Amino acid sequence: MKVQLVYERSFSYHKTVRPRDQHKREAIFEATVKLVSDVGFADVSVSKIAKEANVSPATIYVYYKNKEDLLISIFVEIHEQKASAAMKGFDETSPLKEMFRKIWNNSFKFISENRDHLQYHEQFRSSPYNDLVNSTEATNIMQPFLAALESGAKDKVIKRIDDDILVAFIFSAIPVLSSSSYKTKMTRKNIETAFEMAWDAIKL
Repeated sequence: MKVQLVYERSFSYHKTVRPRDQHKREAIFEATVKLVSDVGFADVSVSKIAKEANVSPATIYVYYKNKEDLLISIFVEIHEQKASAAMKGFDETSPLKEMFRKIWNNSFKFISENRDHLQYHEQFRSSPYNDLVNSTEATNIMQPFLAALESGAKDKVIKRIDDDILVAFIFSAIPVLSSSSYKTKMTRKNIETAFEMAWDAIKL
């Protein structure tokens, strides 16, 4: 898995040394996610975010150095939230398929419950800002699972292919299946069927 932290956040959401109000920071976070969904990254501005969050523009600079820092920091936070949610309850002593089932189901649940956050994440990936940052923390969180996949490939349980391709086949269908506009109701049985199809895609 290629990982390089290109962009250093001087005023990141968890490293700032200035006084903070958690409610204001959350308001800024949610306002940014909403506005990016409404108008896109190009048209969002600090002043628009401040108005949506009901704070002054100066308040935003308490938490973030500039607009770029704000947008990237929120992406990194969502990226790490996704990874943490996926790894909840992970047991590296389980058989590989059960590890995979846990992470797949966790990911489905997180994405289903955080569609707006996922939309921000996907829009960011398609924006010029994506070239500025790759978060190491999310990969560190997922490392036990990535190591299990590597072991599974060596043991000829799953296909030996590039990590990025493997992960794409594991998770790429989840945003579509969990969408509120998806016609088929994702019952527990259908979720299990989708998981089995993802597993079939990577197993030997």
